[in-house]
Parts: sequence; C-alpha cells; structure tokens
Amino acid sequence: MSKCYICEYEISSDNIYKEHIILNSIGGRLKSSSLICNKCGPHLDGIDAALGKQLNIIGLILDIKRDRGKNPHTKAEIISTSEKVFLLHGGKIARIEPNIDVRVDGDNVYLSVSTRDENQMKVALNGLKRNHPWIDVQELMSNAIKRQEFIDSPIKYQLTFGGDEAFRAICKMATSFYIYKGGERNHISHLIPYIKDGQLNNTVWHYYPETITNSNSEIIEVLHTLFVVGNPSEKILYAYIEFFSTFKFIVLLSDTYTGKEYKEFYSFDIIAQKIREKAVNINLSRDEVLKVIQLRENNLQQIQNSLSCLFKVINDKQIYQSFSKQGENVIENYFKDIPENTVFTKEMASELAKEYTDKIAALLHDKRFFNQE
Repeated sequence: MSKCYICEYEISSDNIYKEHIILNSIGGRLKSSSLICNKCGPHLDGIDAALGKQLNIIGLILDIKRDRGKNPHTKAEIISTSEKVFLLHGGKIARIEPNIDVRVDGDNVYLSVSTRDENQMKVALNGLKRNHPWIDVQELMSNAIKRQEFIDSPIKYQLTFGGDEAFRAICKMATSFYIYKGGERNHISHLIPYIKDGQLNNTVWHYYPETITNSNSEIIEVLHTLFVVGNPSEKILYAYIEFFSTFKFIVLLSDTYTGKEYKEFYSFDIIAQKIREKAVNINLSRDEVLKVIQLRENNLQQIQNSLSCLFKVINDKQIYQSFSKQGENVIENYFKDIPENTVFTKEMASELAKEYTDKIAALLHDKRFFNQE
C-alpha cells in the first residue's frame, strides 16, 4: 500500500484522496490517489486555492477545460466608460448592473433596458413595474432583442501573483511530482512543515532563463510544465515549473541530496489538451540553483515580457474562435427556416456567401484585429 507522503499513514479505500498534482483550477490533468490521504489533502486545499485564484484570470480568458467546474467570472472595467463588467469565459464580457433609461415625453413613457441575460432582464422589468404598473413584463421579455456587441475600448483587470501561500502550493506541486515519479520521501521531508504551515523560507523563486524549451512544432503552445532534477554529485535536487508557459519558477527541494540520479519531465498543452514531448534545455549547477533562491532577484521585466507573449496567443485564439463562431451562426441561421429536402441552389449559395462576408466584415471592424505585430 502507498503512504501519504505528508503524514506517512497508509492510504486505503477509507482515506483515499485524489490529488491534482497540477491544479484542477488551472486545467491540470496530472493526478494521483496514492500521494496524500483525505486528512492531509483538505488541510492543504487553502494554499492550492490561493494559487488557483491568482491564476484564475488566465484560465478564464483561455476558457480552459477542468475536471470539475469552470473558472469563476471576475470583475473588470471598460477603460473608456469606467463601467464595471464581468469578464467571462473566452474573454467575453457582461454587464454587472443593468443599463436602464426611462424617458417621459408628455403622456408617453419610453423605456430602454439592457442586461446581461434574461434573468437580470426579468428582475429589472419587475423593478420598473413597481413605478409603472402598466408594464407587461412577459410581453417585453418576449419582444426583447438578443444581440452581441464588440467593445472598442480596452478593459482592465487586476492580476497579482506570488506570496507565501502560492509559493507553498508550488512547492507542494514539485514534491508531489517528485514522489509520483518514484522519488524518496526522506529527501523532501524537511519541506513538509513549510508546505503545511509556512515554516521555511527561500524555497521557491521566479526563474526566467533566455531559453528553456525547444520544439520542432511551429504551433504556439501554452503549457504547464514540471521538470525535476536530482544530482547526487552536487547534492542538489530542484524543480523547474511553468504555468501557462508564462509564470516560471525554480523550487529548491534539497541542497543535501544523496539519492540516485533523477530526471523526470511532464508538459501539458492546455489548449490542445495533450501531453507534449519537449526537450528541456535546463541543467543547472548547485551554485546556479542556490543563487536563484538566495538572491531572489526582481524578474518583473521578464514576467511582463512573458505575459505579452501569452496575451498575443490569447488574442490569436479569440480571433480564430470569433471567425469560426460567426461561420457556424451564419450557416445555422440560414438553414433553420428552410424546409427539409430543399435542393441547395447556386442562388442560395450566393446568398449564404454574402451573409458570411457581411458578418466577417463586421468582425474586421473590431479593433482587436488591428495593430498586430
């Protein structure tokens, strides 16, 4: 039987716990039921939640797939209007509060109501009905027009990263992967108090070398990567970790390592939902690892550069999805009222092509499609 590497109790059917080595909240698929027991697992959920919350905005915009649930919506602001909005899956936005305009002209009352969904519309109209009893909520609901608009203005939102809980979650990720791939607990047991209660410093830090991975593929990939190296001749055991190919870290697992030569790697493409085989060009000496951990240099510029690359990928993905979705909508709307077994004529093909062209032309007016490098 396996033992929980946190408390060393045997794991059985009575105390099994499914541990996501890479967090489910950021789309991780690597998991195991033989690492942590169901007593220790929930105790550590808090640090995982702290890390997941910080990275939620990236998973939300990318609309990543998770084993459980979806990334929660987050608040943002339209810069040109200062309107507060919800940022939704795939980078879509929705109003937080309904936009209600009531205008009185003599005996006539004109209403304009914009909401994010039908439920909010119903609540808004029922609220108006208290002052305007003549309002027929059901009729207005049935006549409401659903529409999608593009926002010309950029939006802003908060992205923070780091802190004790997030770094402890990263350390747990590295130790879990090490044990999962056959590592021995005695080489990382000194990290367990830190993972559980934060009783240790200088274990995790940002790391941005010029080149880490090579790929023969021309496809831009967004990866979660785990790479652990044990070098007994230099008495060093460390991990390199990437989230979304953007947030990159070194984890010092041991500077007194005396185990066997160890090298294990895992990389998951969260867009394609595939494990990737890539060469990792990282072979740090003991001094290089300790320098990263001890000096804790400011990596703000490298983080900003990596974020810029990531958002370029996100932008390209959203453009592709927008074109693809518009094509699907045009075809679906065109054929929904055409009787079954109708012969598709050349004239119908021309009409369909024109509708598609008009939709694409509208998309091209969206400013996101311009100023691409």
